[in-house]
Amino acid sequence: SWKVPSGWKEQAPSSMRVGSFLIKGTNGQTADVSVVPLSGLAGGDLANINRWRGQINLGPISDADLSAQSETIASAGRKMLYVDFVSREPLVNHQYKKRLIAAIYHRGERSWFFKMIGEDATVLSTKPALLQFLKSLQFHDQ
Repeated sequence: SWKVPSGWKEQAPSSMRVGSFLIKGTNGQTADVSVVPLSGLAGGDLANINRWRGQINLGPISDADLSAQSETIASAGRKMLYVDFVSREPLVNHQYKKRLIAAIYHRGERSWFFKMIGEDATVLSTKPALLQFLKSLQFHDQ
């Protein structure tokens, strides 16, 4: 469970998403937040990060580059791998750059992916809310 930040509009979950949110920016653009739990390591951190980089037209990074392109954050005592990337060219309506911020949390036999993607300024201005969202996470083991 989590506490939804003000201004985030909850969307219906999908087959992969257990959480889905739409954020409207001040410039009329949007950002999308997804919460996706997958089994095991889900292909590995580097493979997922490179897939995300491809979503904003950035090339892949190597395992040797991973530490320079990511950081470990502590959110409510949980260590998460955190990335923040922005496209080089305008991808949103050919006017705005696209930004992707994500955190990966490995817990037991699952990997949890928390990703926000959208227009650069909207995602950047919502970054503090995303970090608060991560702090609000509660895991209820069965």
